[in-house]
Amino acid sequence: MTRGAWWLLASTIGILALMASANSVTNGFTHDDVHLILRPARMHGLAGWWREFGHTYWPENWGGEGYRPLTIIAYRLQWTLGDGNPFVFHALNVALHVATSVAAFWLADALLPVAAAFAAAALYAAHPVHVEAIANVVGQSELWVVFLATVATGLYVHGRAAGAITRKRWVAIGAAYGAAMLFKEHAIVLPILLVLAEATVVADGAPLRERLARTRLPMLALLLVAAAYLWIRTSVVGPGMTGFTPYIVFQALDLSSGDRILTMVGAAPEWLRLLLWPARLMTEYSPPYIDVAQGPSLAQLPGLLILVVVPGLIVVCWRRSPVTAFGLAWLIVTLLPASNFVVPAGFIIAERTLLLPSLGAMLALASAIPWLYRRFERRRAAQYALAGALVALVALGAGKSITRNRVWRDNDRLFRQGVLDSPTSYRAHFLLGHHLFESNLQNEGQLHYRQALRLFPHDPVVAYDLAEKYRAAAMCERAVPLYRWVYDNHPTFPFGRVAFASCLLNTLRLDEARAEALHAIRAGERFTEARAIFRTAMQVRDTIAARRGRGERIETPPFPSHPEP
Repeated sequence: MTRGAWWLLASTIGILALMASANSVTNGFTHDDVHLILRPARMHGLAGWWREFGHTYWPENWGGEGYRPLTIIAYRLQWTLGDGNPFVFHALNVALHVATSVAAFWLADALLPVAAAFAAAALYAAHPVHVEAIANVVGQSELWVVFLATVATGLYVHGRAAGAITRKRWVAIGAAYGAAMLFKEHAIVLPILLVLAEATVVADGAPLRERLARTRLPMLALLLVAAAYLWIRTSVVGPGMTGFTPYIVFQALDLSSGDRILTMVGAAPEWLRLLLWPARLMTEYSPPYIDVAQGPSLAQLPGLLILVVVPGLIVVCWRRSPVTAFGLAWLIVTLLPASNFVVPAGFIIAERTLLLPSLGAMLALASAIPWLYRRFERRRAAQYALAGALVALVALGAGKSITRNRVWRDNDRLFRQGVLDSPTSYRAHFLLGHHLFESNLQNEGQLHYRQALRLFPHDPVVAYDLAEKYRAAAMCERAVPLYRWVYDNHPTFPFGRVAFASCLLNTLRLDEARAEALHAIRAGERFTEARAIFRTAMQVRDTIAARRGRGERIETPPFPSHPEP
């Protein structure tokens, strides 16, 4: 193929990716964008940008978790360039998706016949599961990682096709690797992808052990880069494999590692559906839509079958169809960091985390095209039907992506659609309820809070947040039972005792107010306020006792009984 023809195909892929994502540039800041970019003053300028290498990803008031300094620096630069206009952020997301789609074609072209490589890249460019990463600004870290990982793998595979990897290519691969980890943690798996490429798709007659021995020093250099990254990250975030708090559902149910893994076994069909037929997309994959395992059950059987069949296919295809094996192995390796199988993540399933795994899935899918064409070699009509089916699939994907991009335009549209998409996911109702309260729609908001509590009556954050909303609205009678449920069922819940004591005082539950204020004082929570509540409760109790001693009648407010959340 001539260089001009190749660039024509690559440009077509870029145009397709642009068509599938361009309407997201009109979106605003939604969901985590608000708390990470819009509100923190730290994000609104470039002064002292180098200090981000010593700061966590999330601000301290939001947990101080994660380590992604290049992501934060990129956000600060975009804010400065656009004076806070979300268009700049979304335009870069779209540009990254276009660039990655073209890079995917470049990588696939080294592995497959050009028609199959074009199909793999086209399917990737139009895939609807990518919308969450592209249409939401904070998905930008995912976009940087998939772009850099694709380029690095392409450098390796193309370089090996020409012989040994040159020193310049190794330096470029190492630079891409280091940068990708500083954008998001899961890029750490890149060396495994390179080893898998060497073991499957690199055409070299030498034994694998000998080939790996040749790359020992540069691979060791990559491992040193990873070790340096982990050392710096640990010094900033602290010890721990992830640096993020495990998903609240796992904490609320005190889920064992075994049950967490069984939960993900049961959820495996959802991954397969999202990668192969994402007709239904959601913002929240939470209970009871996702079944939380309480030991082995028949519900986990389909997922177990998938988790056996996919590795089995890798073994079967290792020599017969190396690209299929490589694509499936890519899928598994890149999915593992956020899968909850190795370490607990901050969610059960998140569509944005499928951005990098989906590239492997599309490579594996496209690897079947040459085989199908050979089978239908003398049946021209069947070949045309296959080509037509691929075109239709890409068109459907692009259409779904364009429609879904609009969902992320603003929080009201996003959270309302979240409930429509997954009415049995408790967190969809929780997020909508929280948003409605912030929009001064308290009556509608509390209905969704209550629905969240009915669907999953174990999450202390939902009950606590609703209690806080009631307290802010001077409705302590409704807040008290919710606060009480939180601390009765989750005694180590880390904050809110002072607010609870305040509401107890407000409703003249004086002994309980003193007890909670003492609890807060011992825990060092807002000491001055807690001590003031304790003293006030003592004074009010003494005043009431004195008035009763004089025979005065004291009216106390009625305390309605509320069922537990």
